[in-house]
Amino acid sequence: MNKNIVACEKTIDINSPVILWDSEGGLTCPNRRGRSACSQHNSILNNDPPKLESEYSIENHDKAYEELKNSVYQLIIHYDACYSSHHCHKVISESTFKGSHFYLDLDGTLYQTCDLYWKTNTAPADDKNGNERSVHVEMSNLSWEALKSESEYHKVTSDQYRQKKGRWELSLSDQWKNLIRTQNFHAYAARGFGKRGYFSRQINGKIVRMWDFTNEQYEALINLCIGINKILPRINLRVPYDKKNKRTPLDRISNYSTFKGILGHAHVQRGAVEGISCKYDPGSAFNWLRLRRALEKEISTPVF
Repeated sequence: MNKNIVACEKTIDINSPVILWDSEGGLTCPNRRGRSACSQHNSILNNDPPKLESEYSIENHDKAYEELKNSVYQLIIHYDACYSSHHCHKVISESTFKGSHFYLDLDGTLYQTCDLYWKTNTAPADDKNGNERSVHVEMSNLSWEALKSESEYHKVTSDQYRQKKGRWELSLSDQWKNLIRTQNFHAYAARGFGKRGYFSRQINGKIVRMWDFTNEQYEALINLCIGINKILPRINLRVPYDKKNKRTPLDRISNYSTFKGILGHAHVQRGAVEGISCKYDPGSAFNWLRLRRALEKEISTPVF
């Protein structure tokens, strides 16, 4: 099983399963574009994407890699508001502009959809330049769409999580369950909140209610963050942190455009300018403390 991520033909083993876009079972980003700070491609790709796969060519991979390392310094975490990564890919493929470098499925399988050299349009941020400086990962989680009382797009007829022996399990139809790489996988939320199971916190002015991600997703995300830092070292192994309140803030941060590290979509985009929508992901259930402690442990571990 492949465990490498790819940037300009450079690879890093992240110790988690990765299905690449050009391998069997791979999912290809339908709307990738060229980064304006990179010059090793046809600049027409910086605007509307072409229809032919052959047009996505990189002229000099070594030069491209240096340009990419110098221009990209953020990894943005999203929830996809979908049942699974294949569901997310279907939604993105129906769009004329959406895309993400990675999908992170419920079982911890990562799908890299294109070389990190390319730009994907997932988080323009409030300065409308966010995608130029970022790599994106869409983590499968229905967010508030799992709640019957709040579902807007999927219009579910019942809450999509059920408590089983003290754990909360996502109800998956065979349509999506059968496409998860791990056979007969059961998607249990890593944590539950009280008797109701879901978490509820205000983010960028909205109360966001959602169940947690799976343990398998957290483990793969941590490995991805560490690997991304190795291949794109300006993406530091740190997350936003409020020293006064001793926690990671959930709202957009003031230095969102210059922060070097790992952020949520909500940290960079609250819809402060015309044409940019307010965002809330990765949401109220995301365990920032778990991620921060894992990154701090990695930083403090001596390398021999």
